[in-house]
Amino acid sequence: MLEPYLDALDLCYFEVTEVFKGLADEHVWSRPAPGLLSVGELAGHVAYWEAVRFGGEAEDGSSTRDLTTCKIASPLLDARFSYYSTTLVTLPSSAHLAMSAEEVRNDLLRVHKEAMESLKGRNPDLDSKAPYWHSTYRELLKYVAFHSAYHTGQMYSVRHLLGEETPDN
Repeated sequence: MLEPYLDALDLCYFEVTEVFKGLADEHVWSRPAPGLLSVGELAGHVAYWEAVRFGGEAEDGSSTRDLTTCKIASPLLDARFSYYSTTLVTLPSSAHLAMSAEEVRNDLLRVHKEAMESLKGRNPDLDSKAPYWHSTYRELLKYVAFHSAYHTGQMYSVRHLLGEETPDN
């Protein structure tokens, strides 16, 4: 049954919306220190992995990490956001930098919604092996909830390091 996992992910995204409340646009793409990512880069990372895991589609109908086959489009879907080490050595593009806090939040939420709709459309057997994952869809969904929550915490920390007041978290 897919619904309990989707409900858990929706709860994670409630917290994501809280991160963006009151976030200054000039801080969206600001790194608080040389070895730390910005809120926008972290949002791009979360969006990228949900989109390719659940919205990317290979010819055989399985998922793929290839953005050219991804049914979801967004400025946040950028391979440079795939891994910390890749993101750290590349700066956000001017297209990214033009996105406000509200635009990043809205796009992240839209990508999440479309990724979950794509997953529901596949209606996978939760105990079957998930493509490009070392285990089952059930374990992947648990990991995706953890992944979203982990990076949401980082987004709050970035805001604090930039001197911002955040909603009660």
